[in-house]
Amino acid sequence: MKGKKGLYIIIAVVVLLVVAAGLIYGQGGDNVDAVKAEKGSISITVEDTALVQAAEDYDLYSNQNARSKNVAVEIGQVVEKNQLIMQLENPELQLQLSENRSLLAQAQSSAAAASAGAKRLELQLEDARSDLARIEDLFEQGAVSKSEYEKAVLLVDTAGEALNEQLASLDTLKSQIQGAQESIGKLAELEEELQVYSPIQGVVLNLPVKKDQPVSAGTLLASIAAVQDLEIKADILSDDLGEIQIGQKVSVTAPVLGDNLLEGTVLKIYPQAEEKISALGVIQRRVPIIISIEDSANLKPGYEVRVAIETTHLEDVITLPIESVRKTDDGKKEVILIQNNRIKYQEVETGLSDSNNIEIKSGIKEGDLLVRDASLELKENMKVNPSE
Repeated sequence: MKGKKGLYIIIAVVVLLVVAAGLIYGQGGDNVDAVKAEKGSISITVEDTALVQAAEDYDLYSNQNARSKNVAVEIGQVVEKNQLIMQLENPELQLQLSENRSLLAQAQSSAAAASAGAKRLELQLEDARSDLARIEDLFEQGAVSKSEYEKAVLLVDTAGEALNEQLASLDTLKSQIQGAQESIGKLAELEEELQVYSPIQGVVLNLPVKKDQPVSAGTLLASIAAVQDLEIKADILSDDLGEIQIGQKVSVTAPVLGDNLLEGTVLKIYPQAEEKISALGVIQRRVPIIISIEDSANLKPGYEVRVAIETTHLEDVITLPIESVRKTDDGKKEVILIQNNRIKYQEVETGLSDSNNIEIKSGIKEGDLLVRDASLELKENMKVNPSE
């Protein structure tokens, strides 16, 4: 009995081992991460850093030699249209204005006197002409002598000459008045320009002039940007420019935006490249482009952002993770198919790829199961246990 009992135990152990081996064999051997071929999209982008700037800004310059009397704003301050930015003073201008106003007053006073004198001379000329007409009649009648007639003629001539001289003097004074008024007008315009106002509602970006600082014509006084209308300027490597066109979509990210992703559009591409030095000291040729954004969120001029310009976009194509495709020794592309839990190497034709996925043009179909990491060295037809 004891012998039979031992035999039963041995048979049971063997059966268990066979069942266990069968289970292991049925589970497919090694575990591998798998992925299914699915239809999706591929987006090719050109990425770079960029700076936010105002789409409209103004630089305010001094157009005369002066001195800053008062600076009414600070850098970063939001200002309204026609708000005072700075007051300048120009003592020489004030002296010229005072002198011209004094000359104008004198000329106006002299002109008033000359005008009154001209009116008196006109009356005297009229009287002299009336006397001449009366004496001329009497002379023809023989009632007065020739000398009396000639005296009357002389009085008319003298009065006429005096009036002409007075009128000429009055014209000169009028010319002086006009010249003084024109000078005062020009000087008054310069005086008004000593009060510097903001032409727009915006934010003060630059304020290089301090209080009591002398300035000359052409000195930058302030820079003001319109905060309600921002754009982004990116300097793109000239090698990448061939893929960029006006109207392409742009994604904008930045730490200050958090998870907020802004959308923009390529608005302008500059016609000429500029030499820039990279952070590593390498000379690069870069082309500025302008990106318009409808929603500026909490961005402000001068903020640095990251832009991704979408140069190509494919929809409804079969895609795989980039790591699921590998290159063979002869330069072809292949994937590792999983069919009936067995490995099969399959050649594929690939297309475009972005930072995550690659387009599969032929070789597999939607829904096929593949090894996620194509770099694994797996034997053809070996058993695997895939997990997605």
